[in-house]
Amino acid sequence: MLKATIYFMLYLIGLGFDEKDITLKGIEAGKKCEKCYAELYTSDWKGDIKNIEKLIGKEIKILERSDLEENLDIWINEIKDYNTALFVPGDPLVATTHIAIVDQALRKGIKVKIIHAPSIISAIASCGLQIYKFGKTATIPWSGQVENVAKTIEFNKQHGLHTLLLLDIGMSGEQGLKILLSKNIITEDTDIIVASNLGRENEKILFCKAKEIKNFPSPCVIIIPGKLHFAEKEFLELLRCGNDRKRA
Repeated sequence: MLKATIYFMLYLIGLGFDEKDITLKGIEAGKKCEKCYAELYTSDWKGDIKNIEKLIGKEIKILERSDLEENLDIWINEIKDYNTALFVPGDPLVATTHIAIVDQALRKGIKVKIIHAPSIISAIASCGLQIYKFGKTATIPWSGQVENVAKTIEFNKQHGLHTLLLLDIGMSGEQGLKILLSKNIITEDTDIIVASNLGRENEKILFCKAKEIKNFPSPCVIIIPGKLHFAEKEFLELLRCGNDRKRA
């Protein structure tokens, strides 16, 4: 008699912006896994992993960058004979690290299930810009090496597209702008959108000149608008610096 092949499952479970964003699907998947892990280095996640442990009734081991990058093969071999949950900030596969994990798991014969959650890519819609008008995204790193950022903004601008700039872990809006200004990528009079803590209770969004930005802590993003549709212009006026109309 032929022995049936047993396939184990790796669940990549999005945590969203904090522990309140995990979906029922994510909780159910975590409950049925023998091994549970989390990585919290790809995004500035503001939740408490202990609360996720309470929801699924299991301990979650925190992985370091080296576990999932330099030593990914070792980790994949450790989980290949178990149903495993990997909890990640935001939405799985937005970070390129997660794509590499899926690739290696599939090559080892491990089935993969993606369970989505809110991420910055969807939350930027709160700024009133049309999602399909965003071009390539870039990241402002602490190193200050922003040649790719400058090229991305210029390319998007030429095509009338908005540019989403992600900021390195722990970088405030003011620090990100300081780097852009020091490299002459923008000027103090450039119209920008800065959004801090998107998707959270203390969400803050402002449309103004670069020189007017202050008090935008991490996690934060900067958006350089492209060609604006009239509906986008009207919405942004509600977010303009000095406008006393506030959203709940």
